[in-house]
Amino acid sequence: MAGCGRAPTPPEKAAARAVGATERTPATVTLLYTTDEHGWLLSSHDQGEVRGGAAEMLAHWMSREGHCPGPKGPPNVPACKDPGTIALSGGDNATGPAISSYFQGLPMAEAMGRMGYTASAFGNHEFDFGREGFVRNRAASGVTYLAANLKVVGGGPAEVRLPGFTVIERRGLRIGVIGLATEDTLRTAMASRFEGIAFEAEEKALERVVPEAWRAEPDALVLIAHECPDKLQPVLARHPEWRLSFVGGGHCHRTSNTRVGDTPLINPGWKLRSYARVVLDVDPRRALGKRVVSTSTEIVELSHPEGQAPAEEGLARSSAAWQERLERALGERIGYTGGMERDSRELSRWIGASWREELHADVAILNKGGIRQAVPRGSITKATVYSVLPFDNKLLVCSLKGREIAQLLGNKEAVAIGLTPTRQGGFVLDGGRPFDEDAQYSVATVDFLYFGGDGFTFQEQDPSPRWTGIDWRSPVISYTQALSSSPSAPLEHKIH
Repeated sequence: MAGCGRAPTPPEKAAARAVGATERTPATVTLLYTTDEHGWLLSSHDQGEVRGGAAEMLAHWMSREGHCPGPKGPPNVPACKDPGTIALSGGDNATGPAISSYFQGLPMAEAMGRMGYTASAFGNHEFDFGREGFVRNRAASGVTYLAANLKVVGGGPAEVRLPGFTVIERRGLRIGVIGLATEDTLRTAMASRFEGIAFEAEEKALERVVPEAWRAEPDALVLIAHECPDKLQPVLARHPEWRLSFVGGGHCHRTSNTRVGDTPLINPGWKLRSYARVVLDVDPRRALGKRVVSTSTEIVELSHPEGQAPAEEGLARSSAAWQERLERALGERIGYTGGMERDSRELSRWIGASWREELHADVAILNKGGIRQAVPRGSITKATVYSVLPFDNKLLVCSLKGREIAQLLGNKEAVAIGLTPTRQGGFVLDGGRPFDEDAQYSVATVDFLYFGGDGFTFQEQDPSPRWTGIDWRSPVISYTQALSSSPSAPLEHKIH
């Protein structure tokens, strides 16, 4: 793999490359693109089907796509003689179920290394385990992270200065890959972890980096972006001169497959349950920018009947070992549920009620996006709580007037526990107490929201909150244990 270039190609190298291009022959390269893997290392089981899974995905890639895995695997496996695939990611690789999040993303990083990922866009959750965690996981995965619009400013951290693009060689062809982060990263992640880092507007950054990438003379140029396809679409429509052969989107967790002019724009979905298969037929003898003869795309869903899901042996063993470590650390049963959907009132009440009880707060306010998965019917363990709440957030208590709380609840991401809307457009507190816009109330929330995450304004409303230092999961665990739920009295029926 060649590194990224930022200066024009020297004349002597350009001449040599032009001579070499006439000697090369047409070839096919297949891109295997996933996004928002979010630590879903293990497969899930749904109505007799096995969906996703890192070891299952790798086995599928090896058998169907002829993909070469990365170096971490069983010994004495012969090297691929003619690798013709490139595994790419749209970012947000690790934060998710407890098997990844509890171990600070390292299990997923190692899995991506074994799966042979070459490059990833920088997602807004890559610093969830701190900058040091990102650097460690990047080394463990061997993945090159790309972000054309990430800028280190004011003496910021040089170790996270990322290239805007790279060039990957396969079958004698040079495939240029540009990476893009969402320009909203500082609003959708813990901004304090990005001190010394700024994010340039996406279109402006691409207007600068795309020409730089073409000066490296790739046979094809693609873009992997941690951004929603509907936001990328108008940008691509304004720039057909970029001549991109594929654009992979992400961030929004919604599957989509469309074209902008001649450019495929695909988000294959999240949780490592599907991937975009992009086949590029390339003739390197043609003029620069016109070497891609044809492009075919497909979103491939990874689903097998129970008992018929092949898995790559080395990665399956590694995943099982991480799962055993997790069971030892967080396998203690703390409750029972009949099942709670991710966006259900029961699930948010479980979390918010625990905060109110622990911190003696009138109201708890959380964000919908902070709750990352449903809780299936059955036993609740400590690992369940880590999977539902994977981020490392801390709790605090603000003192707010009623009207300020009402203003916060105008945010579409807001979920309030402790008060209920009335038909008249107002609110009533738990227990039937009237809600007074001029009265002062204590509000429990997390540091991510306090510092402006998802557009919340807590910091403006209360510059001096009560910092607790309590991890947001701890009250949920202790509250669940205290309720002593069971199959005959499930948790959701016992929440105050």
